Amino acid sequence: MIKQQDVLTVLEETAQALKASAEAVNGSTEYDNGRLLGYYEALSTLLSQCAVMGITPADLHLGEDFFPESLLNAHHPI
Repeated sequence: MIKQQDVLTVLEETAQALKASAEAVNGSTEYDNGRLLGYYEALSTLLSQCAVMGITPADLHLGEDFFPESLLNAHHPI
């Protein structure tokens, strides 16, 4: 039987991996911008679904004030 803590761990690891991958994009080519948007969309969707269940970005160790839009900053012009 799957335990709630196991599910939370999988969600946390997925969110952390998506965030790290987005932060590792350091180019400004169309390809890099597309990758960044993909990571943003995936993380945004994951967090939206988590919010329905009352799981916050802080629960996933992303920080209290984390917003996926922060990945789309001046360092990564889109």
